[in-house]
Amino acid sequence: MQPLPSNWETWDADRLEAEVRGHNARYWDDAAPTISDYDYDRLVERLKAVNPNAAVLQAMGPSDATRAGNAVTHQNPMLSLDKAYDEDALLKWADKFEGLLVMTPKIDGVACSIRYDATGHLVVAATRGNGITGEDITANVMRIANVPTQIEAGQALEVRGEVYLPMARFRELEGQFANPRNTAAGALKQKDPDKSAQVGLRFFLYDVYGVEFDTEIHKFEWAAAHGFSPVEHELVRRDQVQEGYERYVARRADLDFEIDGVVFKADDLDEQRRLGATAHHPRYAIAYKLQGDSAPTILEDVEWSVSRNGVLTPVGIVAPVKLSGAVVTRISLANWGLVKAKGLSLGAEVVAMRRGGVIPYLEAVVKPGDREIHPPSNCPACDSPAEVDGDFVRCTSGGDCGAQRIGVLSHFAKALEIEGFGEIWLTTLVSAGVLHDPVDFFALKAERLTQFDRMGETLANKLVAEVEKVKAGVPLATFLKALGVPGLGKTASGTLAAHYRTLEAVRAATPEQVVALPKFGELLAAQVLEGLAAKADLIDRLLAVGVVVQPDETPADAGPTDGPLNGQSFLFTATLAAMKRGDAQDRVKALGGEAAAGVSKKLTYLVVGAEGKAGSKLTKAEKMGVKVLQEDEFIALLEAAEAEA
Repeated sequence: MQPLPSNWETWDADRLEAEVRGHNARYWDDAAPTISDYDYDRLVERLKAVNPNAAVLQAMGPSDATRAGNAVTHQNPMLSLDKAYDEDALLKWADKFEGLLVMTPKIDGVACSIRYDATGHLVVAATRGNGITGEDITANVMRIANVPTQIEAGQALEVRGEVYLPMARFRELEGQFANPRNTAAGALKQKDPDKSAQVGLRFFLYDVYGVEFDTEIHKFEWAAAHGFSPVEHELVRRDQVQEGYERYVARRADLDFEIDGVVFKADDLDEQRRLGATAHHPRYAIAYKLQGDSAPTILEDVEWSVSRNGVLTPVGIVAPVKLSGAVVTRISLANWGLVKAKGLSLGAEVVAMRRGGVIPYLEAVVKPGDREIHPPSNCPACDSPAEVDGDFVRCTSGGDCGAQRIGVLSHFAKALEIEGFGEIWLTTLVSAGVLHDPVDFFALKAERLTQFDRMGETLANKLVAEVEKVKAGVPLATFLKALGVPGLGKTASGTLAAHYRTLEAVRAATPEQVVALPKFGELLAAQVLEGLAAKADLIDRLLAVGVVVQPDETPADAGPTDGPLNGQSFLFTATLAAMKRGDAQDRVKALGGEAAAGVSKKLTYLVVGAEGKAGSKLTKAEKMGVKVLQEDEFIALLEAAEAEA
């Protein structure tokens, strides 16, 4: 990303509007922004101050929403969010309404609308576009693992949320893409749904249209009950907003998704309707934005690291620069393709960016350098010839490379949670010929290990004990992931294990069978099965040394639990004083009952919490003759059922 010029605050309204319009096109149309979100917001805020009626402020979105696919007109406009950058601005906004606020992370992904017809079938999905018209992405959204293609029949409805790439999956892709958001945007535009599915996108729901609710929290409860993944959410008071925001900032590196702020909404929908919306944003919601973590620096050198799959990855050595409170001297350059695409050269002035838990990476080239960068002709670890394969440079040793061995062993040990085998010890043991592949872990003897410097008897015995503990029983999904087969990460391993149950059944599966499983397309199924076939000798040798692979015992169809509350359904309204609503629902389910999503004639009980107001659910339940339980009555019923169970 390029920093704003030093004189940008002197620009007049026309220049500011032209700059915002240009950056809109680069962000929305091209998915290739040239300034950080923070700097973009600074431009917008400056334009609001200079000319609050500028036309571009009412048109945040692509200049041509139909360019990349069929156009979809939104039934309700997909508005932007107003922004705050400090606690005073946030509290000033919150003073405009009564009641609690809902706090959610602002996911840095792609906003998406999904519609279902009255039979519960997913019929269309679209990007936000310009807020009025978006792009049809139905085929690709239907391949996202946590987007249900069929929900309970009822009425036609629409859900909205953010399509994103989990950070764990982004890291599994081993530097093939520049950042998670652009990867998600590119995958949604992919013409081949199988290729889109292989990227591993996920969906967080944050809104529902077409179903009657009285609070935001009830939307999330409905979403969870219908198979969606609601975005993280929490009810907070006004005096908790800053503390809540700071908790997300502190957790940022540990989240499995990128965020660029925290969203606050009025929880009460009556208050939302009273506040209404402008043509640009709803008045009942606001985004408390994070500050940008980018800075210019100089690319001084490039080093090449070797992955466990033999890909040589460029790492930029830069002049020290402070990002997110830490001094950075190394940045990811993703792959050889990025180096070429950016026209990168040594001595170049670049912008380094740090987002969440991802290592700092190259965001943009501000000024070219004076020395060309060439791909290495030999592997820096084993000196085998290196060859350029499209966007990648690969070691040609065929796996007979110390760095690759260390990577394979490290992945295996981490997947199986074998403690104590860090990079230093793995390097030592590989160099000494003690470890060559994962089978060698199970041949380690304490007396052999104590021959190495700084390896005492206590540590040696501990390492051997760690290996023996794992050997006694490895869950099938964990074993599959530990093999290091391309494409066989946590999610795919879990799917195979849950479906086939045993290692023997997984190894006997055919491509035609695997491609029918959730999350698998033809290419991924073929890649995984070919990878497992290539690991056949390793698998056989692991079994031969006594590694026990435990069958998966997840119920094939986890239906209702048997218990005293079988056939009874419970719906909650108002705030429970004795426990969280989610805990109450879990206790009901554990006793065989059902946590209902809404009021109907089939509902057994409406439970009214002791705190807050009951809202419209109580009125509906009374009209329909549904039995109403006060919180103390519910707890008495629950405790009696638990005693019976």
